Amino acid sequence: MNPFTQTAFAIFIAFGAYMAWAAFRVKKAVKRQSRSGRAVHVAMLVASFTAGFIHFDAWGFLGFQLVPAGGFFGWLGDGICAAGFAFCFWARHTLGGNWSGTVTLKKDHELIQRGPYGLARHPMYTGILTGMLGAALTVGQVGSFLGVAFLTFAMVRKMGLEESYMTRHFGRRYLDYSKRVKRLVPFVY
Repeated sequence: MNPFTQTAFAIFIAFGAYMAWAAFRVKKAVKRQSRSGRAVHVAMLVASFTAGFIHFDAWGFLGFQLVPAGGFFGWLGDGICAAGFAFCFWARHTLGGNWSGTVTLKKDHELIQRGPYGLARHPMYTGILTGMLGAALTVGQVGSFLGVAFLTFAMVRKMGLEESYMTRHFGRRYLDYSKRVKRLVPFVY
Protein backbone atom coordinates (compact mmCIF):
# COMPACT_ATOMS: atom_id res chain seq x y z
CA MET A 1 0.00 0.00 0.00
CA ASN A 2 1.23 3.47 -0.79
CA PRO A 3 1.25 6.03 2.07
CA PHE A 4 -1.98 7.65 0.87
CA THR A 5 -3.80 4.32 0.77
CA GLN A 6 -2.41 3.56 4.24
CA THR A 7 -3.88 6.84 5.50
CA ALA A 8 -7.27 6.06 3.95
CA PHE A 9 -7.13 2.57 5.47
CA ALA A 10 -6.30 4.03 8.90
CA ILE A 11 -9.32 6.35 8.63
CA PHE A 12 -11.48 3.36 7.72
CA ILE A 13 -10.15 1.29 10.65
CA ALA A 14 -10.63 4.16 13.11
CA PHE A 15 -14.21 4.61 11.95
CA GLY A 16 -14.82 0.86 12.20
CA ALA A 17 -13.51 0.88 15.78
CA TYR A 18 -15.83 3.77 16.65
CA MET A 19 -18.79 1.91 15.13
CA ALA A 20 -17.96 -1.24 17.12
CA TRP A 21 -17.79 0.79 20.34
CA ALA A 22 -20.98 2.74 19.56
CA ALA A 23 -22.87 -0.49 18.80
CA PHE A 24 -23.16 -1.05 22.54
CA ARG A 25 -25.11 2.20 22.93
CA VAL A 26 -28.29 1.39 21.03
CA LYS A 27 -31.91 0.66 21.77
CA LYS A 28 -33.22 -2.89 21.91
CA ALA A 29 -34.34 -4.34 18.56
CA VAL A 30 -37.98 -5.36 18.16
CA LYS A 31 -37.70 -6.52 14.53
CA ARG A 32 -34.67 -7.30 12.37
CA GLN A 33 -33.80 -8.70 8.97
CA SER A 34 -33.11 -12.42 8.57
CA ARG A 35 -29.68 -13.85 9.36
CA SER A 36 -29.29 -15.01 5.77
CA GLY A 37 -30.11 -11.53 4.47
CA ARG A 38 -27.55 -10.04 6.84
CA ALA A 39 -24.93 -12.62 5.84
CA VAL A 40 -25.34 -11.75 2.15
CA HIS A 41 -24.93 -8.04 2.93
CA VAL A 42 -21.84 -8.60 5.08
CA ALA A 43 -20.23 -10.72 2.35
CA MET A 44 -20.89 -7.94 -0.16
CA LEU A 45 -19.37 -5.35 2.20
CA VAL A 46 -16.24 -7.43 2.81
CA ALA A 47 -15.73 -7.92 -0.93
CA SER A 48 -16.29 -4.22 -1.62
CA PHE A 49 -13.99 -2.95 1.12
CA THR A 50 -11.28 -5.43 0.15
CA ALA A 51 -11.45 -4.34 -3.49
CA GLY A 52 -11.34 -0.70 -2.41
CA PHE A 53 -7.98 -1.05 -0.69
CA ILE A 54 -5.95 -3.77 -2.39
CA HIS A 55 -3.68 -3.27 -5.37
CA PHE A 56 -4.62 -5.37 -8.39
CA ASP A 57 -1.23 -5.19 -10.14
CA ALA A 58 -1.20 -8.88 -11.10
CA TRP A 59 -4.92 -9.13 -11.90
CA GLY A 60 -5.04 -8.06 -15.54
CA PHE A 61 -7.39 -5.22 -16.36
CA LEU A 62 -8.33 -4.79 -12.67
CA GLY A 63 -4.82 -3.44 -12.12
CA PHE A 64 -5.07 -0.84 -14.90
CA GLN A 65 -4.15 2.53 -13.40
CA LEU A 66 -7.02 4.99 -14.06
CA VAL A 67 -5.44 7.81 -12.07
CA PRO A 68 -1.85 8.07 -10.87
CA ALA A 69 -1.28 6.75 -7.35
CA GLY A 70 0.12 9.36 -4.98
CA GLY A 71 0.67 13.06 -5.58
CA PHE A 72 -2.42 15.14 -6.22
CA PHE A 73 -4.79 12.14 -6.39
CA GLY A 74 -3.37 10.72 -3.17
CA TRP A 75 -4.00 13.95 -1.29
CA LEU A 76 -7.40 14.37 -2.93
CA GLY A 77 -8.36 10.78 -2.14
CA ASP A 78 -7.36 11.11 1.52
CA GLY A 79 -9.29 14.37 1.82
CA ILE A 80 -12.42 12.85 0.26
CA CYS A 81 -12.02 9.75 2.44
CA ALA A 82 -11.76 11.84 5.62
CA ALA A 83 -14.70 14.05 4.62
CA GLY A 84 -16.87 11.02 3.80
CA PHE A 85 -16.20 9.28 7.09
CA ALA A 86 -16.63 12.55 9.01
CA PHE A 87 -20.07 12.92 7.41
CA CYS A 88 -20.84 9.32 8.32
CA PHE A 89 -19.70 9.94 11.91
CA TRP A 90 -22.04 12.96 12.12
CA ALA A 91 -24.91 10.82 10.81
CA ARG A 92 -24.17 7.98 13.25
CA HIS A 93 -23.96 10.41 16.16
CA THR A 94 -27.25 12.04 15.12
CA LEU A 95 -29.00 8.67 14.79
CA GLY A 96 -28.00 7.73 18.34
CA GLY A 97 -29.69 4.68 19.82
CA ASN A 98 -31.78 4.09 16.69
CA TRP A 99 -28.73 2.79 14.79
CA SER A 100 -28.11 -0.83 13.93
CA GLY A 101 -25.75 -2.61 11.56
CA THR A 102 -28.67 -4.76 10.44
CA VAL A 103 -31.99 -3.62 9.06
CA THR A 104 -33.84 -3.23 12.34
CA LEU A 105 -36.71 -1.52 14.07
CA LYS A 106 -35.83 -0.46 17.60
CA LYS A 107 -37.98 -0.09 20.67
CA ASP A 108 -39.38 3.47 20.56
CA HIS A 109 -37.80 3.93 17.13
CA GLU A 110 -37.66 7.56 16.07
CA LEU A 111 -37.78 8.99 12.55
CA ILE A 112 -34.71 11.22 12.57
CA GLN A 113 -34.98 14.12 10.09
CA ARG A 114 -32.45 16.61 11.49
CA GLY A 115 -28.78 17.20 10.77
CA PRO A 116 -27.45 15.00 7.95
CA TYR A 117 -30.86 13.27 7.78
CA GLY A 118 -32.22 16.57 6.47
CA LEU A 119 -29.80 16.26 3.54
CA ALA A 120 -30.13 12.55 2.69
CA ARG A 121 -32.32 9.75 4.01
CA HIS A 122 -29.28 7.46 4.25
CA PRO A 123 -26.40 9.81 5.11
CA MET A 124 -24.29 7.07 6.68
CA TYR A 125 -24.23 5.32 3.31
CA THR A 126 -23.45 8.64 1.63
CA GLY A 127 -20.48 9.05 3.94
CA ILE A 128 -19.22 5.49 3.59
CA LEU A 129 -19.48 5.57 -0.21
CA THR A 130 -17.73 8.95 -0.33
CA GLY A 131 -15.00 7.66 1.96
CA MET A 132 -14.50 4.55 -0.14
CA LEU A 133 -14.40 6.63 -3.33
CA GLY A 134 -11.59 8.61 -1.72
CA ALA A 135 -9.79 5.38 -0.83
CA ALA A 136 -10.19 4.16 -4.42
CA LEU A 137 -8.59 7.39 -5.65
CA THR A 138 -5.52 6.68 -3.53
CA VAL A 139 -5.11 3.29 -5.23
CA GLY A 140 -6.30 4.54 -8.61
CA GLN A 141 -6.88 1.15 -10.26
CA VAL A 142 -9.93 -0.21 -12.07
CA GLY A 143 -10.46 -2.85 -9.36
CA SER A 144 -10.69 -0.20 -6.64
CA PHE A 145 -13.40 1.70 -8.48
CA LEU A 146 -15.26 -1.55 -9.22
CA GLY A 147 -15.19 -2.16 -5.46
CA VAL A 148 -16.93 1.20 -4.95
CA ALA A 149 -19.49 0.29 -7.63
CA PHE A 150 -20.17 -3.05 -5.92
CA LEU A 151 -20.46 -1.27 -2.56
CA THR A 152 -22.98 1.13 -4.12
CA PHE A 153 -25.02 -1.86 -5.31
CA ALA A 154 -24.91 -3.39 -1.81
CA MET A 155 -25.99 -0.11 -0.17
CA VAL A 156 -28.85 0.50 -2.61
CA ARG A 157 -30.05 -3.06 -2.02
CA LYS A 158 -30.04 -2.53 1.75
CA MET A 159 -31.72 0.90 1.43
CA GLY A 160 -34.72 -0.74 -0.22
CA LEU A 161 -35.21 -3.08 2.72
CA GLU A 162 -34.72 -0.29 5.27
CA GLU A 163 -37.22 1.92 3.47
CA SER A 164 -39.83 -0.83 3.46
CA TYR A 165 -39.39 -1.21 7.25
CA MET A 166 -39.63 2.56 7.75
CA THR A 167 -42.70 2.88 5.52
CA ARG A 168 -44.52 0.10 7.36
CA HIS A 169 -43.59 1.53 10.76
CA PHE A 170 -44.00 5.29 10.16
CA GLY A 171 -46.45 5.25 7.24
CA ARG A 172 -47.38 8.67 5.87
CA ARG A 173 -44.65 10.43 7.90
CA TYR A 174 -41.93 8.42 6.18
CA LEU A 175 -43.52 8.83 2.75
CA ASP A 176 -43.66 12.62 3.24
CA TYR A 177 -40.04 12.61 4.40
CA SER A 178 -39.11 10.57 1.31
CA LYS A 179 -40.69 13.19 -0.94
CA ARG A 180 -38.75 16.02 0.74
CA VAL A 181 -35.32 14.42 1.18
CA LYS A 182 -33.36 12.51 -1.46
CA ARG A 183 -32.15 9.01 -0.77
CA LEU A 184 -28.36 9.17 -0.99
CA VAL A 185 -27.01 12.24 -2.81
CA PRO A 186 -28.48 15.52 -1.51
CA PHE A 187 -30.76 17.22 -4.06
CA VAL A 188 -29.92 14.59 -6.74
CA TYR A 189 -30.79 10.97 -5.82
